[in-house]
Amino acid sequence: MVYVAFTNPSYLWILTIVPVLVVVHFITLKQSRADVIKFANFEAIERVAKGDILGNPYKGMLRNKNLGLLLLRALIYCMLIFAAAGITILYVGRASDFDYVFAIDASSSMLADDFSPSRFEAAKQAASSFIELVPKGAKIGIVTFASTSIIELRLSDERNEVLEAMQEIELHSSGGTAIGDAVVTAANLFQANKSKMVILLTDGQGNVGLAPELAIQYARKNDIVVQTIGVATEKGGSVPFLNLTSRLDEELLRKVAKETGGNFFLAQDTAALTEAFRQIASANEKNLSVNISWIMLVIAISLLGFEWILINTMYKTIP
Repeated sequence: MVYVAFTNPSYLWILTIVPVLVVVHFITLKQSRADVIKFANFEAIERVAKGDILGNPYKGMLRNKNLGLLLLRALIYCMLIFAAAGITILYVGRASDFDYVFAIDASSSMLADDFSPSRFEAAKQAASSFIELVPKGAKIGIVTFASTSIIELRLSDERNEVLEAMQEIELHSSGGTAIGDAVVTAANLFQANKSKMVILLTDGQGNVGLAPELAIQYARKNDIVVQTIGVATEKGGSVPFLNLTSRLDEELLRKVAKETGGNFFLAQDTAALTEAFRQIASANEKNLSVNISWIMLVIAISLLGFEWILINTMYKTIP
């Protein structure tokens, strides 16, 4: 799947000026036609102007210099605006290897007993199995999150260190689920010149912190694939000593995965959770991007030159 994105989308509002320019063009054209009619010798004017001085709208777009120049100028404006907005093509391509960062939900709801012994412990066990499947040389980091995100381990290729850090992570004392913060914190652990993958595991909804949509943009800008795992059963589970109901935002997790080139996995039991990690370990694709702003700029400059040639040859007008 191929997507178009913009690194500076705020510039796109300038596109609203294009319809205004079209209106101004026709208003100016009407005035120009009125001025031309004041002259009596149309044959002489047409010989100087190299064509139909009034731009008959019924002669076809290619022969009508008014419509032709209008479309050409509108295209140039759009190309320049797209270049300023940082137009980027996103697609999923093959990658030889990845570094990984776990972003694991450590909120109180992860103590729910619909997994044995709990969602949190089941996630840690499945993640530890995943670590053993990762090819040698790949680096792994760990982030946990509730209302805030915490770096538990920066990227490391020492398997024993990673396994030990995974088993030592603990639940946060604060409430909430800051999914957006978790994605950005995990993304900032990566180094350049390597394929990057975040494994986001949660049983809740993004209800605090950075908006998930902004986190998606940040991940895409940095060429990071986000694999999402929803840990929850249809029946749900109770949390000891807490009157707590945890609802999985499956729609959000699907969106995060899809828009960053990853996949969403719904793990309703320990076996499904382990299988999700197994499939992620075998993944060999990444989210790639190509910034084509410079192409838009080159096209715009070329069209400007083409327009200059037209208005001095076949679209020549009277000074």
